[in-house]
Amino acid sequence: MTSAAEYDATLRERFPDLAVAATDELDMPTIVVPGERIVAVLEFLRDEFGFTMLMDLSACDWLGREPRYHVNYHLYSMDSNLRVRVKVQLPDVPEPHVPSAVPAFAAADWHEREVFDFFGIVFDGHPNLARILMPDEWIGHPLRKDYPVGGVPVEYRIEPAYVGENVVPRDTRQGGVPVRLRSDRGRLSHMTWTGPPASGVPVHKPTEPEEISEEGKDS
Repeated sequence: MTSAAEYDATLRERFPDLAVAATDELDMPTIVVPGERIVAVLEFLRDEFGFTMLMDLSACDWLGREPRYHVNYHLYSMDSNLRVRVKVQLPDVPEPHVPSAVPAFAAADWHEREVFDFFGIVFDGHPNLARILMPDEWIGHPLRKDYPVGGVPVEYRIEPAYVGENVVPRDTRQGGVPVRLRSDRGRLSHMTWTGPPASGVPVHKPTEPEEISEEGKDS
C-alpha cells in the first residue's frame, strides 16, 4: 500500500511550488492541496497512480475553525485496489470558490452541484452549477453549521387515491378508497409542521379544505 509520504514526495517532485500536506489517516492516505491546483493534482493522480474513479466528492463545515470548509475528493484505483483522499480547505467567506473537478472527472458534475446546494461552495467552471435537491428559490444552504434550525412550514393534506376529478368509487370493494379516508380528504395531515418557521423561509397560509360534493359521500 502506498503511504502518504510517497504521494507527498511524488507530488512535490512533479509540482515543486505546490504546498502539500500528506498524512496517513485511519481509513486512507489524505493529501491536502491548495484549491487553485486541485484539477492538476487530480489529473496527475489519475494518470500516474491509476486513480481513475472519483468515488465521492463531499464537504464539511468546521464552523469556528479557519479554514472553515473542507472539500474532500475520494479517489479509487481499480487496478491496485487503493484509495486516497484529496482535500481542499477554504476560508470562512460567504461564497468560497474552488475550480470545478469536471475537467478531470466527469462524475464530479452532480457531486459538485450537491455540495453547492447544501454548503454554498462555488465550483468555478462547472458546466451547470445549479441546485440539485433543494428548490431553486430556497434561501440559504442547509448543511452549513450556522443555518437556522427550525420547522419549515410545509403543508401536507390527506389525499387518497381517486380517479378523475374528485371522483371516489362508492363501493370500496371495486378498488375505491376506504370510507374512513373519504371524509378526511382535504384536512391537514398530522405531518404538517405547526411550529415557528426557520429564519428566512417564507410563510404560506394554509388553504381552506375543499368541500366534498354529495356524489363523493356515502349514500
